[in-house]
Amino acid sequence: MVVTMLWLHGLFVGGLMSAILSFIEKMTNFYEENSNEGNEFFMGMSPFFTERVFDSLNELMGYVQNKAFSLGYVIVRRRSKKNENGVVSYVTLICDRGGEYKIKATSKNSGTKKINCPFKLVGSYIKQFDGWTLRVKCDQHNHPPAQHMEGHAYARRLKENEKKLVADLTSQNVEPRNILSILKEHDENNVSILKTIYNAQYKLRSSQNDGKTPMQVLMGILNDKKFVIEFSVNNISNELENLFFIHPLSLDIWQAFPHVLIIDATYKTNKYAMPFVEIVGVTSTNKTFSIAFAFIINEKEESYKWVLTCLRLTLEKCMQPRVIVTDRELALVNACKQVFPYATRLLCRWHITENIRKHCKTLIPSKVVWKSFRAMWSILVDSPTWTSYTENYRKLQSMLREHEDVLQYLDDVWLNKYKEMFVSVWMDQHLNFGQRTSSRVEGQHSTLKKYLQEKNYSLAKFVGAIDRFVKSQLTAINESFEKSMIVSKHEHKFSCFDLLRGNVSLKALDMLVEELQRVHQVDSSNCGCKLQNSCGLPCACMLSAYLNSGECIPLESIDVFWRKLKISPSIPMENEDICGDGKFEMFKETYNKQPKAVKKSMMRKLLDIFQPSKTHIREPAIQKNTRGRPSLKKQKQKQTDSINQAPRRCSFSTMPKFVELNNREPARHSSYITTIPDLNEIPDLKEEPDLNEIPDLNEEPDLNEIPDLKEEPQSCYNHRLIDEIQVMFHPYITHIQDVEGDGNCGFRAISVCLGYGENDWLYVRRQLLDELLSSYDAYARVFTDGIGELYTSLDFLESPAPKRYWLLMPETGILIANRFGVVLTFLTNQGSLTFFPLWKGPEEFLYHRVITISLVYGNHYVMVQLEGDCPLPTISAFWIRHKAPCAAGWETMFMSRLELYRQLKPYNPETPFITIEDC
Repeated sequence: MVVTMLWLHGLFVGGLMSAILSFIEKMTNFYEENSNEGNEFFMGMSPFFTERVFDSLNELMGYVQNKAFSLGYVIVRRRSKKNENGVVSYVTLICDRGGEYKIKATSKNSGTKKINCPFKLVGSYIKQFDGWTLRVKCDQHNHPPAQHMEGHAYARRLKENEKKLVADLTSQNVEPRNILSILKEHDENNVSILKTIYNAQYKLRSSQNDGKTPMQVLMGILNDKKFVIEFSVNNISNELENLFFIHPLSLDIWQAFPHVLIIDATYKTNKYAMPFVEIVGVTSTNKTFSIAFAFIINEKEESYKWVLTCLRLTLEKCMQPRVIVTDRELALVNACKQVFPYATRLLCRWHITENIRKHCKTLIPSKVVWKSFRAMWSILVDSPTWTSYTENYRKLQSMLREHEDVLQYLDDVWLNKYKEMFVSVWMDQHLNFGQRTSSRVEGQHSTLKKYLQEKNYSLAKFVGAIDRFVKSQLTAINESFEKSMIVSKHEHKFSCFDLLRGNVSLKALDMLVEELQRVHQVDSSNCGCKLQNSCGLPCACMLSAYLNSGECIPLESIDVFWRKLKISPSIPMENEDICGDGKFEMFKETYNKQPKAVKKSMMRKLLDIFQPSKTHIREPAIQKNTRGRPSLKKQKQKQTDSINQAPRRCSFSTMPKFVELNNREPARHSSYITTIPDLNEIPDLKEEPDLNEIPDLNEEPDLNEIPDLKEEPQSCYNHRLIDEIQVMFHPYITHIQDVEGDGNCGFRAISVCLGYGENDWLYVRRQLLDELLSSYDAYARVFTDGIGELYTSLDFLESPAPKRYWLLMPETGILIANRFGVVLTFLTNQGSLTFFPLWKGPEEFLYHRVITISLVYGNHYVMVQLEGDCPLPTISAFWIRHKAPCAAGWETMFMSRLELYRQLKPYNPETPFITIEDC
């Protein structure tokens, strides 16, 4: 019994000791584990300790961040875990200086703020509470609190409401520094910096673009906002060249006030350096509104004509403009004349005055004389009658007796050519509603640039600014309409205005008040009726009659322009058929007949129309020189080599490796003239002449004199080949040169035309083959199925040449014009052709040389020299169908000579009619 008790006692004591040792071991392990995690057992007094159950993870994060910020620390999320449903249920939070920096191979000059800070919190989702709890693992830091939170990237992050505010302010073109100021005004604890705003804007743009190209973003915006758009692209590079667009609100306002167009171009509005054309109008309340906008590739006549044609195509029949006001941009003036021939064209008086000041002020050194001259010029411009104009002009002549160069400038540049477009006696014979300058459009340029605030905007961002710009215009216009209907000015309290107040604009009443001051100074014999003719309002003699009779001015005596005080909704024209079923069927039939390559092209263009946000159009090229023809000095500096230049924007690197070409240019004959003055050049009147580069005008060079290198000169009328050339050219032929007939005669004739010897035909062959191969894809679209035959005809470098390697016309004519930068005329008795460079305009060549070859006996080519302004044959169909927009100037330059050929060409009823499609 005693033994049993002792055994039990020993067992109890041993078990107790074992239990105690086990407990001590567990507690030791517990403390050891928590010694690395901040000793959580004693964290009840930590500032982050809480028994609160948070409704969401965001609420928990907000609690932690606010507490940490108040202590001078920044807490970030290190890692998180998701449950079986993919929802985050566990997060680990650490100090932003926690962890260790992993060194990466990089060229950036980088650093780190991580110093392995031990601070750690744990957030857990508790299902039974349906909320989040926070546990403190370690609340100790191994660094002092931050002095400036602006140095911590996480602390600078924007809240969701702040991100939305940044997006709204960015859309209103508020500058980033101002956005930052607004954020800090809303929240005094905000520690964001300017870089934070830039990053937020970058993310905003990226989310909006969503992987789209700049052109897809642009076209998507234009389509979403219901703009009326037209565009043109480069046929070779598919780059955007011209873009025309009208805001839907602008279209509504324009339909109410279509009477006046004021047009001008400006610069430094977009990152592509494209000129920006703005067309504005004016309302009855004297408010300016934007009608249309356009980005163009250059300021040349063809570009302006394209813009105005797009504008005309949007017009209703009753919306033809009465007056167009521009500055003296000759390309724009000529384009207006062609597109709107029945509109009165006026020149901006302010621009004229500025041009006169720049040109003449240095010629009149006396300040007194200059001041008197300016005053006399203003009187001359404001001359109300022909008699007064003649008298004022005599006074101006008398004043400028000692400054004849100034008077000659005024006569030659302004009065002789354009006085009908800016002098009152002619200007006020047409309804212009008081618009005599282009200052309105200049003011719109300035206002729009304030919306933009910088000059390197993308086109998409530019369109967004225009949307807000036009909406602000509509607000101002509606306000002015309402004021005209409800406000009665004290100076309008004339009894004769009783029928007008509230029914016409305040601007019209102001003009009538000014005209009333002339009532006692004039009568019907000397009134001039200026206000009636130019503005459609009763003039002084008419107002005198109303005052004497005591009658009110009838509303019908006021032009409808001044009576319109609202913007009526667009009403379609009667019997206007806008159903496209027939055209769609026609398109389908045409599409089904095309080869595969053409079908792809047509489908791509169709997708550009009804899926603009997926367009394949490329960004415009950055423009370098958009303002007309360069000066002679700049042309010499450029040193254009038209012989060896390939099409700048039309070339493709498709040359096979096995082709080896000797491109060394042979010496030209000493008679070949390389300094041919350009007789077709229209001087840029805006540029000051270089007095050091004035040519000898008494010496007239013979541009077409190339001596016969092979045979003695003889009378062309007695030449044995003269009968093989069309009779109309006989009076212009000064020389015919035959070449060796070895199958390479066509290339020999071209070589002679270019100033080389006929034995340099191999160089010509190689140049043409190089031209074809260097832009093979581009030429494949021009010649389609015939490009294989063309390549074969050029790829032969021996003599004699079999028939399949002869000069292939008319295809090779395009290559010759493109490669050597010349105008080629090809004469045959069956029908002659002219070839211009396909992808470059005349302004890109220093000289404009015309060369001629003729096919005789049906199988032999010769060189022909034509003199003077000889007729130019019909333009090749290849050029007409495939020319780049910039090349259209060739036809304009030689229009008179092309027309002469049409007049001289005999009618042959047996000749079949050939259309472009047949060529």
